[in-house]
Amino acid sequence: VPRPAASRSAAGPTQPRGGRWGGAGPLLVAVVAIFCTFSLQGCAFDVPHHMEGNWRKKIDYLIEYEFIEPGKPASTAILNSCSEDLPATVQCSGHGYCKAWSTSVPSSVSFCECDRDWADPECRTRRKSQISAFLWSLFGGIFGADLFYLGYPGWALLKLGTLGGCGLWWVLDVVRTGSGPVYAWNFRVANDLPHWVYVLSTVTVFSLVGFVVALESYLTYRKKKREDIMKLQESEETRHLGKMDDMLEGPRYRMGLQSRNFMDQRDFSGYGATLPSAIPNAGAPYAVPPPPGQAGRFAGPYGPARSL
Repeated sequence: VPRPAASRSAAGPTQPRGGRWGGAGPLLVAVVAIFCTFSLQGCAFDVPHHMEGNWRKKIDYLIEYEFIEPGKPASTAILNSCSEDLPATVQCSGHGYCKAWSTSVPSSVSFCECDRDWADPECRTRRKSQISAFLWSLFGGIFGADLFYLGYPGWALLKLGTLGGCGLWWVLDVVRTGSGPVYAWNFRVANDLPHWVYVLSTVTVFSLVGFVVALESYLTYRKKKREDIMKLQESEETRHLGKMDDMLEGPRYRMGLQSRNFMDQRDFSGYGATLPSAIPNAGAPYAVPPPPGQAGRFAGPYGPARSL
């Protein structure tokens, strides 16, 4: 529906589609791209290169673990000890047996199947123990002892500097080394840790750690509560010092006004007091001394009893 003329005039003049440059924007971008293509020539310096691959400079795996029969020169080296008919004590260095690569092919090549604690193609390298790695991780993993044992000194120093990643890295490595054989710097560790030992020891150790943390938390809380109570008592003692003195020290002898010729009422109390001042006489007369120069009516220091 077309707008009315009044509305169109109120909206103001319309801008041409395409903005300020109109349809010349894409053409300008294309011109700049072509100019850069013919003007930029790159950098004039030699790129480093090598004539031999870096992997070729490393020791060949087949040469490193080749088999040389005892008593023969290095020129007689062969792929492995399973390539020839040799005694079982010589094959696989006496730490394994020869196993065919494929059972479906009669003349398949054979390789050494090493025992649990040995590795490499000729079973000459002793594996590190999973039990040792797990124990190092459990009791010294927070200081990186397990990674030092596995042959990773760089990661071990990083773990030591962060105290086991504030405990998280330590817990992760305990679970990782106990769950299965992990890689050392060259081969996997020997699978000599029974799973039930890992579960039992982990649950026991972490239960003890949790108990110690809970006990320390409880003792800290109790110590804080005692300090709060002591502070409260100190404030109460400050406010009621006289009352607290009586409670802590017991009754004491308090001397009142000095009596004159035993005529005044006694004003003392405490241990050994014969007649505390707070006890009434129930109307009974007190024994008083006679006037000066007169004898009392009755024998005794005070003479007869009389009413005051």
